[in-house]
Amino acid sequence: MIDPGSVGNSCGDKWAKSVAQAAARNAKEPSYDRRARPPNVSGVGHGSQSAGYDCRLPIAFRQMDGQTVSQGIMNVPTVGNSDLPGLLGLTALRRNRAVLDFEKMQLFFCGPGEYDLGQHLPPGTDSFQCEVAPSGHMVIPCCEFTPTSTADTEYSLTLLSRNPDQQPSTEQPQEQQQQQQQPLQQPLPLSQ
Repeated sequence: MIDPGSVGNSCGDKWAKSVAQAAARNAKEPSYDRRARPPNVSGVGHGSQSAGYDCRLPIAFRQMDGQTVSQGIMNVPTVGNSDLPGLLGLTALRRNRAVLDFEKMQLFFCGPGEYDLGQHLPPGTDSFQCEVAPSGHMVIPCCEFTPTSTADTEYSLTLLSRNPDQQPSTEQPQEQQQQQQQPLQQPLPLSQ
């Protein structure tokens, strides 16, 4: 699972075993070592769990041409008695110069050369600089209310969370139409 919300890689022992078995069937040699100081993994599964082993799992990704296979080793702290899937975390994604295309569901590991992705994006694309929080997570500052330039934005950013196959309805209930026409009087709650 590609998980930039996880700082590091991690997995459960059941997933690690299934990957190790597939690798062994293909003449690859998985290995594991007991950790002297097991880290705790939290935010996935049930509460905080101890990752008592480091697994070195041979992996193989089929490229988009359908023919080429890229092979490597995934080093991953492993939680015992866990169904946690394999998580490819932010640190590994950054070290491998990953670019994710969420629209086409494609992952790219860039080669060693320099690139300027912004030159190849369609007109009207908004770009935001993310940062690494002290926790190691990737964040986007979301309270930048003070402009640093005099350019005014003539549009608003709306973050959507809907099924891409679902077409937006053109008919809205009258109450919703009235709410959209009136300026916001109070801040919206973050949770209901």
